[in-house]
This record gives sequence, structure tokens and C-alpha cells, in this order.
Amino acid sequence: MNAKHPDILNKPTPIVVNIDPVTGHRVEFFQLEDFATNCIDERNLKVKPESYICSKLPSYNCENCEAYTLINPTQLSEVIGYAIRGIAKKYDTEQTPHKEIDSQKVSFLIGEAGVFASSLNKPHLSYVVGTNDMDLFVQLAKAGKAVLLHQSLDEAYKILNSGMPENVFRLIAGKSAPKDNSDLFVQVDDSFRAFTSQQIETFFLEKRKQIIESGAFNQDADSQHWGELLPLQQEESVASNPYPIDALPLLAKEAVLAISEHVQSPIAMTAQCVIGAMSHIAQAKVNAPDRFKAHGEPCSLFLLTEGQSGSRKSTSKNLADRAILDYERKQYEIYRTELEQWKSGLAGLPKKDREAYCAENPPPSDPSTLYSDITLESIAGLFIDGILKNASISSDEAGQFFGGRTMKADTRNQALGGYTKLFDDGYVERTRSKSNLNGSGRAHDVRVTFNLQGQHEVLDNALKDPVLRGQGFLPRFLLTIPENLAGTRLQNAAYRNKNANKDHRLIAYWTRCESLLDSCPQVQTEHELHNGRYVIPMNNEAIAIDTEFYNVIESLQRVGKRFEYLQAFASRASQLARRLATVFAYFEGLQQIDGKTLQGACEVVKHSLNEWAMYAEIEVKAESDAEKLIKWVVGKCVQQKTDRLTYSYIQTSCPRPMQKNKTLLEMVIQQLEDSHHIKIESLGRTRYVVINPLLLES
Repeated sequence: MNAKHPDILNKPTPIVVNIDPVTGHRVEFFQLEDFATNCIDERNLKVKPESYICSKLPSYNCENCEAYTLINPTQLSEVIGYAIRGIAKKYDTEQTPHKEIDSQKVSFLIGEAGVFASSLNKPHLSYVVGTNDMDLFVQLAKAGKAVLLHQSLDEAYKILNSGMPENVFRLIAGKSAPKDNSDLFVQVDDSFRAFTSQQIETFFLEKRKQIIESGAFNQDADSQHWGELLPLQQEESVASNPYPIDALPLLAKEAVLAISEHVQSPIAMTAQCVIGAMSHIAQAKVNAPDRFKAHGEPCSLFLLTEGQSGSRKSTSKNLADRAILDYERKQYEIYRTELEQWKSGLAGLPKKDREAYCAENPPPSDPSTLYSDITLESIAGLFIDGILKNASISSDEAGQFFGGRTMKADTRNQALGGYTKLFDDGYVERTRSKSNLNGSGRAHDVRVTFNLQGQHEVLDNALKDPVLRGQGFLPRFLLTIPENLAGTRLQNAAYRNKNANKDHRLIAYWTRCESLLDSCPQVQTEHELHNGRYVIPMNNEAIAIDTEFYNVIESLQRVGKRFEYLQAFASRASQLARRLATVFAYFEGLQQIDGKTLQGACEVVKHSLNEWAMYAEIEVKAESDAEKLIKWVVGKCVQQKTDRLTYSYIQTSCPRPMQKNKTLLEMVIQQLEDSHHIKIESLGRTRYVVINPLLLES
């Protein structure tokens, strides 16, 4: 809660006190920065979980309330407070999971009153917006745009004009034009509310361009000298691709957020772990709908995450798999007991009777279904021998998988064919020589879920392998490329006192997983079982969405479209969406896949397609030398926090073939200059390549 007055002993008084009602643990914050680090999700403009920070309602959790930065209007880089508003909730902590018993609207300040602002300190800004409309401010702030709120548009402009760098263009926006500065005013109507982040960016950049070209106001004369940024080649590009966390079922989404918070791991990677757990559970009980097969198809998923070692996938996966691991541990204890009993029975028999005993009483089978390192040959043997019907393969080292013995040149075609048959039909076969007939056989209706993580170099090399792509193995995977959080995962006492085992979000998720792991399928009478599984059908709304999704992705595979060179991946989008929707529906206990569930699955699949499209030689056949060079130059400028590099540095360090070919480099530099990507400037005897500010926007 807030604390506003120093005590009589002149001890420092915390600005906020957060007391956990379950544990009674008290955390005091004396610095606004510490409070923000622990309680504010600045990226999503929300209050973090387990934040009891409202002084009037100290036992109410302000989690997910909106949180907006308040700044000093005379020093825009100085954050002096936070405005919190939303719904605070109170829970009955005696129940597990905790039950909500009350909620209250809240609106309060932490720190000092100031001006609402967001993202003013982001590097490489090309514009900033002042507004007097709270709804517009919230929309722009949530879209990550630089924006300031003031009840007067003219005052908003004055604050920005005096406080922002000269190279940042200042705009004002709202529904009605101000008295002054009308030449900088941008009017927005109700249709603007539906704009995406990319549409907002395009809208304001176009307005900025129109104002500058009109000559009505010369706020930033230097920006006029660049000219229009011309494309280096005419083709569609993949925009920013955040993970669609809201597409997941609510319990799963909350579990993802909780695991990410406790482990300090990327949302996208944690989501893959939770989806992997749901796939493992669902594949044993249900099938995905397939209009060509009465009994449907497997709902098993293949998941692939780009990430370095140390990105905390193992810890995230252990929390996501907690209920599965506990279930397997209990099953293994039962197995060990039965095995000892079987061994005792065998040991008590004469040797001549042991063979008959083994034939009549085969030994119990190891019930383990989670594997980190197993070959196709081994898992096929377990399937064929009837020991295993459902399994998951998870590894943090995709390099070991793609470079392992199974994937060697002499065996990988067979292995890839085996894995794709497992994915498509739940079928595996193995043929051995006559001298080794015990290993031959086939198995139907078996399932396997993949959850792999690999470094960029490993995945990039795999993608360039025509066999891995051509046989359709990689196109069956849902891919995500999480942000790298290394260097930002700082900890303090408040973080260390958090306990994942007591987090109500995880407890609810684990409880749901435990109920689904029950050996009896939760099937209604209208569903027909086929080898222990039933199909979850789509309702009419879902069928319509599935048709539309198929058609959209199909049309994007035409010549010149986004997925022209991604056809092997894009052609499976509808199938993967139906599988993922089946997993979601089973987890939520739905008897049909509804429109919302399928739409969420489509969003995850679209995310995966856009991630695949980021890899070299997938979306486009080849990257031009100009594109290679400008990408490299921009990357170096961002890394060095500058807008220019020396010409000599580019000559000696740029990508090949320009590095070894002076004539080619000069031609490419000229192309980039002609297309307004760069300028050449001289200072004394040193030449600099200066980047167009638009290319440095984050």
C-alpha cells in the first residue's frame, strides 16, 4: 500500500508497500524504479501479478490493472510516478485454487502527479504525438508509440516542442483542432480505434510526410532532404511478429505468464512448453477432425523454438510438465512394485517352468512416455512391441537431433519418412532381416509430440537442407523465435520471495492437467471411441473460419505473394490449426471446436509461418547485395547506438561479396544512396555513411 508521511523517528518511508495476503510477506519500495521493476509490466502497460499496492484496498490484487507512466513536464526523461486504474480483485486464499470473492474499480497514483506519457525515451524516434484524448493516448501507448497526454493540445505541443530532440517530429492529434498549431494537428475519427500497430505507424508517418511536404511548417528541415524511402525490391515483408498469447485457453495463458514471470523466460518459449504439455495429454484421448477420415487424424504437435543454451527452456518445461511428471512418477512406482513381484514369482520357480511362466505372465512394461534423447529405431520398437502408445520427445539441443546418428545421410531419409508417418497417421513400421524377425512389425494409432529447441545456426542450416524441407518434416513444426532476455533477468529480494508452487495460476493449470491425465477418456455419449480416442468436431462457425483461413493462406502462396517460397510450410497451415484447436478444446473441456478456439489456433499458426519466413532462402529466393549491406549497416548502427559508420569500416568489415570487391561495394552504396537509405557525408578527411532515421526506428 502507499505510505505518504515520514514517521516520528525520521526513518525513510516507503512509497509503496506490497503485502502478500497468503504468506504475509511484506515488501517495501523506497525508490520508484524498484517499484516499477517489481510491480509494473512496462511493455504491456499493466500491473504484474501478486501486486497488492492500493493503499485503500491493501488485500486486493491489482494484477492486470492498467499502469501509465507519469513524467516531469519540464524534464521528459524523468519518471516521477505511475497512474494505476482498473479492477482490483480479492481472493479467498483458504481455497485451492484461490476463488475470487470481490472486485473493486480502482484509480490511484504511485509517486508524484505528472503528465501521462509513454515511450518518449525510445531510441530513433521519427515522431511523437501529443493528445488530449485519453482513449487515443491508451491506444497509442499500447501500440508502443511515443505519446503524451494533456488536457490542452497546445500545452501538449509546448511540452513536446521544448523537451524532445529536434530531430523528432512533433504532432498533435485528437477529435477537434486546437486554437494554435493547427498546421500540426491530425484529426482521428472512430475508425482509427480499429487500427493495428502497423496501421497506426503507417498513418502517422504519412501525416508527417504530408505536413513536411506541404511546407506549412518547417519543424525539421533536415528530414526533408532525405526524400522518400524507396524499396530495394518489390515484395512483401514480414512485420513485427509478437507471440499471440491471448490465443491460448485462459488457464493455459495464465500458466504461461506465471512460468515466464517465475523463470524469467520469454513468453513465446514458455507458451511452446505449455502447448507441448497440452499436446502430450490430448494426443492420448482425442483426434483432430478430418473431413476425409471418419476417425479423424492425430492431434499431436511438433514444436520448435529458436533459443540459445541457458534460455531456461528446461526450467520452463519442468513447470509446464509438472502434472505429467508427477503422474509418470506414480506410474513408475507402481511399475517397480509390479516388476519386483514378477521377479519374485519367477525366482521361486524351477528353471524348467520359467519359460512357461514368462509366456503366460509377461513382465510389466516401463510406463515412461517422456524422452529427451531417443532414436526413431528405439521408439518404433516400443510402439511395435505394444509397450508404448503415446510419447513426447523434448530436447534443448536440436543440433543433436538434426546432427545425430539417425539423421546421417544413410539413414535420415528413412527416419524422416518414419517421423512424418507418425505425425500424419500415427503409424510406424520396421522391417528387419530374417535373422532378426523379432524387431519387425508395425503399429497403428500411436502418437508422438515433438518439442525441440535449437540455436539459429542449427535451424538455418537445417532449412537450407532440401531433404528436410522437401520431405515435409520441418513444415510440420510450429516455430517461434523468442526474444533473448539475457542481460535483463535481474533479481532482487521481492523476486526471490515469490514461490511458483503457491501461485494460484499454476495450481489451477496443474489441477486441470491432473484431471485430464485420468485413464478414462472424458467422452460424451454422442462421441464414438476409436482405439480409445474420439474426434472433437468443429461447429459451423469454426468450419467457416477454417475455410476462410485455408483460402487466405492459399492465396498468399501465389507468385509474388508472401508465402511464394514457403509453400511446403503454408500448405499445412489449416491442418496444424485444426490440430492445435483440438488440443485447446480438449484442455478446456469443449465438446466442439468453436470459432473462438479455432481462431486462436489460426493466430498461433500464422505466427509460426511468419517466423519461418524470417529465415534465409525461405520467403525469397535470394537477398540482394543492397539488402544484405543495408541490413548489416543498420544492425551495426543499432548495436553501436549511432546513425553513421565510417566508409573505411564498411569497406573492411561488410558482408561478402562486397568486402572483397571495391567496385561492387561502390555500386551497392550508390544504389542505397539513390533509394534514400543512406547518405555519404565527409568530416575532414573521413567519409561517413549516414543512415536514414526511418531505418533506425525500433
